[in-house]
Amino acid sequence: MSDKKKTTTRDIAKACFVSQSAVSMILSGRTDVHFSQETIQLVKQTADAMGYVYKPRKKRSIVNSDHTIMVFCPSLATQYYTTLIQSITAAAEEKGLYVLTTCTDRKKEQEEYYLHMAVDCGYFGIIYTYAPRAISLLNKIYKEIPMVLINDYNPELKLELLELDSMKSGQLIARHLRDLGHKHIAYITTPLNEVEIPRLRRLEGIKNVWRQEGLDLSYIEVLASQKEGQAPGENQHYHTGYDLTLEYIKSSPKDPVTVFVGTNDFVSIGIMDALVRLGYRIPKDFSVCGFDNTLVSSFSGISLTTIEHSIVEKGVYAVTMLQNQKNLIREGQQKSAPKLRVEYEPQLIVRDSTGKAPER
Repeated sequence: MSDKKKTTTRDIAKACFVSQSAVSMILSGRTDVHFSQETIQLVKQTADAMGYVYKPRKKRSIVNSDHTIMVFCPSLATQYYTTLIQSITAAAEEKGLYVLTTCTDRKKEQEEYYLHMAVDCGYFGIIYTYAPRAISLLNKIYKEIPMVLINDYNPELKLELLELDSMKSGQLIARHLRDLGHKHIAYITTPLNEVEIPRLRRLEGIKNVWRQEGLDLSYIEVLASQKEGQAPGENQHYHTGYDLTLEYIKSSPKDPVTVFVGTNDFVSIGIMDALVRLGYRIPKDFSVCGFDNTLVSSFSGISLTTIEHSIVEKGVYAVTMLQNQKNLIREGQQKSAPKLRVEYEPQLIVRDSTGKAPER
C-alpha cells in the first residue's frame, strides 16, 4: 500500500497562488465565472503535473414539491403541536409523502407568504393546525390546492375540517367541577380574541353549565395574558399560567377561587408550579385542570385532569383527507364533491389534580 498522499485542490491552489474555490471552478469547467487564460492554463498544468484527476460530483436530482405537505403551525412551544406534527409526518410517510412545517407565530403576513409558496411551488396540500389569520387568501386559493383545517368550525372558511367542538370540552370540564362542588373558578388563558375560537368556546362551554345551574357568571373569573408571541427559549403558555396565578394569589382576594382552569395543559402546568411554589396543596387547597391530554399531563408528578382531544387521530386522518381531495382533483370531480367536516368527541380524563371543593 502506497503511503503517498493524494493531491487535493488545496495543494493545487497553494502551488498556483490562487484560491481553492478558483481551482474547483476551473477544473469543473464553469463558464459563468471568468478567469484569465494564463490562470486556467497554470491550474490545469499544475493539476496534471501533481497527478490530480478531477471527478465531477453527481448531479442532485430535482426535488418536486408535489409530494410535500405544508403544515401550518403557530409554534412548537406546546406538546399539542409537536404531537400533532409527528402524527401527520408518520401518516404522510406511509403514503410516500414528505412534510414541511412552517411556524408562523400566528402572523398573517407569514401565513400569506407560505400560502403563496405552497401554491406557486405546487405542494401536495396544506394542513392548518390552528385558527388561520389569512382567511381571505385561503378562501381564494382553496380550489387550487387540497387543504384541511384542524380546529373549531369557522363559518368564514370554505376548507375541509377536522373539528373538535371546544364548547363541548368546556362543558365536560365544568360538569366535572360542579360534581365536585366547585362554584368559584378562574379561567386562565393566553390572549382572548375573535380569531382564537377554541379559547373562547372553552370558556363559553363553562359559562353555559353555570347558566344551566343558575349560578352567577361572576363566579367565573377570566385571567388572560395580553401578549401572543414569545421569545426563543420561552414557553408563553407555561408562563401565562405561572405568572397570572402568582398575580391572582398575591392580590389576596377575599373570596378566592377553589379551582384554576388552564386553556391548555401547558397553561395548567404553569398554574400548578405557581401554587406549589406558594406552598399550596393540589387538589386539597386548589384543583387544577386543562385541555388537550398531552403526554406530559399524565406524568406522575403532574397527573393533570384534562380533556382528550384525539391529537394523533386528527393528524393521521388529516393526511387521508388531503389524499382524497388530491384524487378528486385528478379525476376532475373536486367542484362537485361536498366539503367534508369530521367532528371528534372530546373525552374527560380525570386524574389527581382535581378534588372536592374546599370550604372557604
